[in-house]
Amino acid sequence: MKFYFGDLVPYMGEMFAGLGLNILLALVSMGVGAVGGILLYLGKTGKNKPLHLVCCAYIEGMRNTPLLVQLYLIYFGLAQFGIDISALASTLIAMILNNAAYTAEIFRSGFLSIPHGQIEAGQALGMYPAQVFTLIELKPALKSAFPSLINQCIMLFLFSSVASIIALPELTYVAMNTASMTARTFEVYLVTGVMYYVTCVLIIAALRLLEKKAFRW
Repeated sequence: MKFYFGDLVPYMGEMFAGLGLNILLALVSMGVGAVGGILLYLGKTGKNKPLHLVCCAYIEGMRNTPLLVQLYLIYFGLAQFGIDISALASTLIAMILNNAAYTAEIFRSGFLSIPHGQIEAGQALGMYPAQVFTLIELKPALKSAFPSLINQCIMLFLFSSVASIIALPELTYVAMNTASMTARTFEVYLVTGVMYYVTCVLIIAALRLLEKKAFRW
């Protein structure tokens, strides 16, 4: 059987639209999840014992269960109680909640890299607690954690393909439909793989450029 990619041309618009949805899912869940990760880290390391236990339990629970199971619980499980959430919203919620747990641990390593004497110096200068946190702790921690955050963003982009299971029209779901319509399974998934790969390379390049600009100091 000969390879022929011409049958894919009518479907390329849908495939690029699906790819755009994957990118959107990754960026939104990364941004919102990172904020959630910082809050989880603060709760985990804070002096409030109940909050500490809740944050620890949440982080361990989310990091030790599959994203697909979490997505099923939100999309199918909540429907059992009359709570209907769209495929897009369910995917975003699952990815944000999952990412928050992982970024909490990423930020933990970033915050631990800050010398305690640096924090004490800020306090000795009469800085407010919010200033000490944002200027002395958060910015250096973010710089230290940024390479790991780039990797996490790529993982989110690739993991967003699980949304195909609940018929969200992202790239993998469109590829599955295209393969069934054209019977060009190898060609469809080869093109799909190339699209994922090229996008990952571009995202990494963009984030590394952002890292250089943002942390030039």
